[in-house]
Amino acid sequence: MAHKVVPVHMGSPRFDVVEVGGFRVTDAWFPAGEVLPPHVHDRPIFATMLTGSFEDVFTTRTHECLPSTVFTEPAGERHANRIQKAGAHVLVIQPDAQESERLRPASRLWEEIHCFRHGGVAGRARQLSREIRSPDFATGLAVEGLILEMLSIAARLDEGKRQGGGPPPWLERARDLVHDRFRDKLRVEDVASAVDVHPAHLARTFRDHFHVPLGGYIRRLRIDWATRQVAETEVPFSAIAARAGFADQSHFTREFRKHSGLTPGRYRELRRT
Repeated sequence: MAHKVVPVHMGSPRFDVVEVGGFRVTDAWFPAGEVLPPHVHDRPIFATMLTGSFEDVFTTRTHECLPSTVFTEPAGERHANRIQKAGAHVLVIQPDAQESERLRPASRLWEEIHCFRHGGVAGRARQLSREIRSPDFATGLAVEGLILEMLSIAARLDEGKRQGGGPPPWLERARDLVHDRFRDKLRVEDVASAVDVHPAHLARTFRDHFHVPLGGYIRRLRIDWATRQVAETEVPFSAIAARAGFADQSHFTREFRKHSGLTPGRYRELRRT
């Protein structure tokens, strides 16, 4: 029996799609608890989890895709998805096979299954999502530029790992600590002490590998967490701001608007419609 080919919207009931520069880009939202049965895609997948999470289930492995996770799937790779309780907002890029020569430097990314977290790629994916939701005369150029940036960062990271130049183990521990404690009042010195390196060395190496400053990475994790709270709960924004680690509600509102293009109140209103 032929495998089911999932249509352009990736099985999502809410989505926006654009085609630009040989890429199909789908900005998709999946409801909590949804299960997408085994299927394949007609094009390879280069995707980033923006908020929420799901499990990417293959025949021999399962990947948990949390916020800022970048994951790839070859065309025709059979898999299923289990959406978790926070739902999932995913930005999916699918290259056109006819662009294979132009994109050859990044082609190994979608010839294999990958799953990793990267703040630099995720930050550009969020910008791309905002461009799609609020288009203007320059959106096509902006979208293509962001896609190429994302691919080049990921391709260099992949090549570095193949040549033994991936993040050192202490940096992986530092990133894990940040993901565990991002709502605390973390300082660079605290993280550096926990992994036994100098703060300046941590800051420089973190930015070199993840293409975003440590402070910016923490801020994005806080915004991701706060976005889920805004969308899924009725908790007052002042309380969300405090629990997420922001100085006050005004600080939270400014950062939220930079991230989503909307105020927390407007975002919650739209998610309820």
